[in-house]
Amino acid sequence: MSIIDDTVLRIQALAIACAGVKAAPEYPTDDAGVLPLAIAHITSGNVTQVVATDTKIMVDITVDFHFDRNVLRLTYQKIDALIPDFLQRLGGDPTLNGTVSTIKYPVTFTVGPAQWDSIITQMVSFTIPVKFPLLTPTVTA
Repeated sequence: MSIIDDTVLRIQALAIACAGVKAAPEYPTDDAGVLPLAIAHITSGNVTQVVATDTKIMVDITVDFHFDRNVLRLTYQKIDALIPDFLQRLGGDPTLNGTVSTIKYPVTFTVGPAQWDSIITQMVSFTIPVKFPLLTPTVTA
């Protein structure tokens, strides 16, 4: 596994620890399955060369929490409880179990309807910028 995979898995572990979240598969799945569920995935990133021998990697990892929309009032009660719960878990683990140097705040989130395959869900999507330790490039001949 890569350091990015390890980081995504740690975010999934924090997501599944939130009250009411029933599933957090290791990788995005084709089927929404049981709700609420959380899926963490990479959405963007950048690499900067600090000096000739070191590079800095920044990655945005998004975690999407999908909720059933059948009774929207109840859905928003769950969402309103999830937001501070998940943010507190992130704040309590700023290195994501040692997989990153740090979470680079602000962590942002959006809420709205989403479609997963043929299922319409209400989604809370957090974007978590993380900074990895400096990497020394490997030179091959």
